[in-house]
Amino acid sequence: MTKARSREEFLAEMETRFVGKRHSDHDMVKMIADGTASREQVGYLAVLFYHFTKWTPQVVSTIHSRCDDRNIRRRIMDTLIDEDTEIRCGSAGHDMLAMQFASYFTGLSEDEIEAHPVPQTIQDMTAYRFKVAREMPVTVALGNSGVASESHAPEMCRMISDGLRDHYGVEDKDQESWIVHIEGDEEHSETALATVLDACTTRELQDQMLWCIDSYLNHWGNFWNECLEGKLRRDAQPNGA
Repeated sequence: MTKARSREEFLAEMETRFVGKRHSDHDMVKMIADGTASREQVGYLAVLFYHFTKWTPQVVSTIHSRCDDRNIRRRIMDTLIDEDTEIRCGSAGHDMLAMQFASYFTGLSEDEIEAHPVPQTIQDMTAYRFKVAREMPVTVALGNSGVASESHAPEMCRMISDGLRDHYGVEDKDQESWIVHIEGDEEHSETALATVLDACTTRELQDQMLWCIDSYLNHWGNFWNECLEGKLRRDAQPNGA
């Protein structure tokens, strides 16, 4: 059996995975930050971000339901409360804040945003998130969200928030969906990283965590490329139309 990495070696290997692949490394994020993204591109991002965010409570609760460690379960519950309620982080659940921004920025109704076509790359990303939540060890599944994504989300959200304010005339009250992730995801990431480092002490668990980081970063790369190259649809018909 291959020997487990030391805590320091494991952390270093995780960190190398992110080089050039963080959210803030992608052109779409940089273009919003400097004001060169079109309003259609920003609107398309807003719609796709809603369709990503709306599944988060179910993904987190799936991990919670599989966890038999009371302390870790409490940490997951704190994250779930942040994502799905207004109790700790934001004035509404994060999915509703994402919907509010998408509707504000695009002028589309909530029904139109809900009915907007979701590209296959984003559907694949959602399927991957649920597969990890259902099948991977709990600590690895927690790390997939908290380490592989949320650890570098705050800088991305700062860049987008500043860009929206400086170049697109969006006041803070109209972009809470981005602002809530700046501090909230820092806390979630710290919690997940501590859990992963404490629990992933075998080579198998460490390899699974590194696989998740590589896989999720690839899905996020597809997400940002879709936002950059795709197109906002204004002809999507609400259910029953």
